[in-house]
Amino acid sequence: MVVLKNPLLIAFEKVVELKTVHAAAAYLRLTQAALTKRIRLLESQMNLTLFLRSRSGMVLTPEGRELFQYCKTISEAEGQLISRLKGKNPMEVSLTIAGPTSAISGRVNRDCLGLYTKFPFLKLNFQSEDHANLVDMIKKGMVDIAVVSPNLVPNEMDSKVLKPDRYVLVASVQWQGRNISEIIESERIIDFYESDLTTIHYLEKFGLEKIKRPDRIFINENEALIRMFIAGIGYGTLTEDIAKPYIENGKLIKLNRGQIFEDPLALVWYPRHEMTKYFQELIRSIK
Repeated sequence: MVVLKNPLLIAFEKVVELKTVHAAAAYLRLTQAALTKRIRLLESQMNLTLFLRSRSGMVLTPEGRELFQYCKTISEAEGQLISRLKGKNPMEVSLTIAGPTSAISGRVNRDCLGLYTKFPFLKLNFQSEDHANLVDMIKKGMVDIAVVSPNLVPNEMDSKVLKPDRYVLVASVQWQGRNISEIIESERIIDFYESDLTTIHYLEKFGLEKIKRPDRIFINENEALIRMFIAGIGYGTLTEDIAKPYIENGKLIKLNRGQIFEDPLALVWYPRHEMTKYFQELIRSIK
């Protein structure tokens, strides 16, 4: 394969991707001394420290993370250029999109379905992350795009405001006809995990939080969570999209007269030196 990238950048990129100098040197068929020399030369030319060297391995500095994002961008642009010059279809481009399960499974995946036909070379990886620091994952090069709360978007990244997640309060159809206050007082909340406060925020919005039971149950898998709702083990929030089929088939009911709690979201990514057509379409498609 034709490679246009600076050999020093290739050495740097492989150390980041493979985590160690030893692994990167083996991949590039270099000695460890030769690869280390390339990294040091790159740092010298840029007058920057790109890695912090410790017993646990090579850790990127903030400047190193910025350079790694640049490397990923020019790799994509390189593939596009070579393909255009050869008059062929672009090489495979892989992008990873991460976000909370509610967003990834509820709409992001669905929003992107049309891109596979339009850009058959595009490989999209969808990653549900309910605990991770998604902005930090972008900085470390672990994902390319993330769905986060708007107040978490850093100044150095580009972003787009998305439609908010719309949550409804749901419970088993067995509870049909029960008073909402009686349910909140006597039944347990089921949430994804301990720091998931969506249901509590819902109750706060509608003045119901003070009468809730203090104990909650946690299960961070959508289908298992819904099974527990259906069985009458507890109640909680689901996005409208996820709840809809279970409401329509009579397995779940909406509590609190179906009132909605909106959770704002934003799409975030590092600025691209060349905003390719497929990347533009990807950002446009995610609503």
